[in-house]
Amino acid sequence: GLDPLWKPFASWGGAEMNKHKPWIETSYHGVITENADTVLLDPPLVALDKDAPVPYAASFEITLGFKSEICAFKIHGQDAPFEAVVLNRTSGEGLLRARQPIDCELQKEFTFIIQAYDCGAGPGGGGWRKSHKAVVHIQVNDVNEFPPAFREAMYHAAVTEGKIYDSILQVEAADLDCSPQYSQICNYDIVTPDTPFAIDRNGNIRNTEKLSYDRQGQYRILVTAFDCGQKRAEESALVHIDVKPVCKPGWQGWSKRVDYEPGTGSKQLFPKMHLETCEGPLSSMTPYCVSLWQLGGWCMRTHHRLRAQGSDQLSNPPIGGEPRTAGHWLGGR
Repeated sequence: GLDPLWKPFASWGGAEMNKHKPWIETSYHGVITENADTVLLDPPLVALDKDAPVPYAASFEITLGFKSEICAFKIHGQDAPFEAVVLNRTSGEGLLRARQPIDCELQKEFTFIIQAYDCGAGPGGGGWRKSHKAVVHIQVNDVNEFPPAFREAMYHAAVTEGKIYDSILQVEAADLDCSPQYSQICNYDIVTPDTPFAIDRNGNIRNTEKLSYDRQGQYRILVTAFDCGQKRAEESALVHIDVKPVCKPGWQGWSKRVDYEPGTGSKQLFPKMHLETCEGPLSSMTPYCVSLWQLGGWCMRTHHRLRAQGSDQLSNPPIGGEPRTAGHWLGGR
């Protein structure tokens, strides 16, 4: 039988000896990197228990030491994708880790409750006690997974030659990462070399010199974007910039010479002739004369009043004329 000297200690294996609850901090703040599994907690996850083991024979330590050991950490919270494991029962050290990959773009923060459980009063685990509830707040650190992407694959603008513009047009890119560092666009750049254009960090494109319609009527430039983590867009945006000539009011689409072969029937002299008003009021008297080479030349002067709407009103039939020498062709004067 058991030596009478040890009988008092043997009874200590009962539940009455597990007097104290485990103790943990009241709150924890943790950080986990996206797609990683280990959570860095501050303060570290450690549970303490005042029920110290009795330092006698090894057999009694095994029996009586259960009360002071930490057997589990339990998480309370719906759908919290984390678990807490005990690394060392005696010291109460624990580890918080993710049960599945954490996606910052889906959820940036998590909050849940955690408790520590001791191992009870005996080998069977009966009579265990649990700590108070502590709040755990987890923040997910973003990884620069996504490159910037332009909202439009192609942009178009038109400018008038001879002008310097502060902004011709604005391109815009977006980034799907969750953090400000990686989701914000910090810089744009023109990929096409040797162009008379510049772009600022907001995507505004301007010309750096006066453009000429005669020199080049259209520009095609490629633009890229960088997020604040310096990740570059995989696809560049194509920008078309048309250069328009300076508008000159008056009749457009006519020529000074029209060839006609007798016997070929009627022919429109100026099928593309139109009045350009440059979007402003215009009123003038425009004379013209028609010289027919084979008819000895007779110049008819008529008066047209040009209106801002682009229409013209012919005055009364020719009010005067003057003979011209043969050999004059259709011309204005």
